[in-house]
Amino acid sequence: MDKNPARRPGRRSCLWGAMGILVTIALAIPLGLTASAGAGKHRIATDDQFLKATYTPVKLRVAGDPQEIRFDISCLPPDGDADGPGVCDGGGTVYFRASGNVSASVPLRVDSDAQVGRYVATVPSNIWNAPWFTYYAVIRDNTTGRTILLPQGGSTAPQISIAISPTPINLGEHAFASTRQPSARVVSASWGSDDGQVGLEDGIDMPAGGASFDVDSAGNVYLLDEANARMLEFTGTGAPAQIALPGLTGVRADLRISDTAGTAYVLETASASFPKPLLRAYTLQGSALGTSTVADAAAAQVRVAGSTAYVSQYPSSVWAPMLQNNGRTAVAAAAQFASGVPGVPSGIGNLVVASLGTEIRVGTYGSSATTNQFAARITSATPVADIGLAQALPSGRILVVFSVYTETQHEYEALVVDSSGSLVDQFSLPAAEWAQSMPLSRFRLVGSSLYELGSSETGVFVDRYDLGV
Repeated sequence: MDKNPARRPGRRSCLWGAMGILVTIALAIPLGLTASAGAGKHRIATDDQFLKATYTPVKLRVAGDPQEIRFDISCLPPDGDADGPGVCDGGGTVYFRASGNVSASVPLRVDSDAQVGRYVATVPSNIWNAPWFTYYAVIRDNTTGRTILLPQGGSTAPQISIAISPTPINLGEHAFASTRQPSARVVSASWGSDDGQVGLEDGIDMPAGGASFDVDSAGNVYLLDEANARMLEFTGTGAPAQIALPGLTGVRADLRISDTAGTAYVLETASASFPKPLLRAYTLQGSALGTSTVADAAAAQVRVAGSTAYVSQYPSSVWAPMLQNNGRTAVAAAAQFASGVPGVPSGIGNLVVASLGTEIRVGTYGSSATTNQFAARITSATPVADIGLAQALPSGRILVVFSVYTETQHEYEALVVDSSGSLVDQFSLPAAEWAQSMPLSRFRLVGSSLYELGSSETGVFVDRYDLGV
């Protein structure tokens, strides 16, 4: 029997583990076993046709990286029997364009030894050795002739790859249990459904509640109370304001506040009511402004640039505009694909990040990929995962926060890096995750203060770390 009266059966349909957001996105776009099939082809009924693909984009590359782009393809086998021994007969072509107006097309080949990324395009050397190149793939089901684009913007909005060469910051082994103490605890709320409390739902392996938060320019904290379909505003004095958010139905993935426009953006992943993720906009008093459906299959984060809200969409792995005019105007699916960009728009250019098992890469580029403005490469002897935050400080330096973990331990590492990619400051943060929250929604930077969302058996809290750099 559940002894927590504040906990209720959940609406959650996805697992968002501390190190698992990319796995979650992959699970949301299921792929079957793929290989090249030589069996005779049969025409499959149109209603039964499907074709899906994912890939591992190479957005930031360094000397020594494999000179290739890898994809996975899922489709019905040639006999049309999804439960039989047949396998998908997939293929396709990757189209490249590099600086100097160099272009090439490369057919996908099958790497029969690979468990993931079985379809491979070897990048021609004259493309790979360029300062930057763009690319997209036409993925094909050889049985039905059906094709899809990846990214789905195709030649209009291709993926990008930038060559970087910063001096690596070598962290060595992470020292657990040496975390920095916060400057202040700015929010504390107990679990429950009463005024000022945050609700709990049943999650996977652990309860879920307080999925995301944001902080405005004045330091006011907005906490998403998904179980109670509301948002709590903490101003630092008195009880929090309780702002109902009508219409929420799915799993909450992210919350973003634009206090200059007076808009709150809530990203919902797919649910029984809506088969695709949604971005909803509200006034800071809770009145609905606009709603936009994510064009791609999955989504993870929201960022606001000017009067436009961008969402990271997968499997295209691009940031696409979804709501304009401060949340009032939805962007159509075709326009989302056509306007998607590989790096999130920010005040320092388009920001690109990569987490590679024991290495973190961060880079920026301007309106032209030739204006590469910043790059950092961080290596670790301890495995690293989710990049929770990469953002410019007022000083122009970059703050990067990411997971470090072993089989039994998990913390966050925060690094301040200067414009040359050199380390300025480094400290560890606790992974206070009694309840599930969105792993890419745990940190916010306002001015020179870093905010972290955490939880315990008694409730949810937000700690502030004043960096002074």
